[in-house]
Amino acid sequence: MRGRAISILICLAACLVSGCMDEAGEGASPEGSASGLTVAITSPATGSLLSGDEPIRFEGEATGGRKPYAYRWSSSLDGTLSTRSSFEAPPSEMSRGRYVVTLTATDGAGARGEASITVTVL
Repeated sequence: MRGRAISILICLAACLVSGCMDEAGEGASPEGSASGLTVAITSPATGSLLSGDEPIRFEGEATGGRKPYAYRWSSSLDGTLSTRSSFEAPPSEMSRGRYVVTLTATDGAGARGEASITVTVL
């Protein structure tokens, strides 16, 4: 009986270290780390007016969930802009107008999160 209890404890510890999986193969964590993915755009600020040839830095971050993270920046006018956590683009090479820029991040467990800002390119 004691050997079985030790085996159960070892299995539980291994599950906690490597990430538990339910029968469907999805993460099961009391803290919700697989679904606790948070995404933020840190630059530029929403409502920004962008113009000129000087590159604008688009920066974002993902926290929570499981690393590694995959990123996708997109806009309602230009489609995919980048697949990195940050990138630079000169406004003169972007479509003119007011539109939404979205950063979508997917974590190592497949959880997705997104953040959006509205910018106007002159």
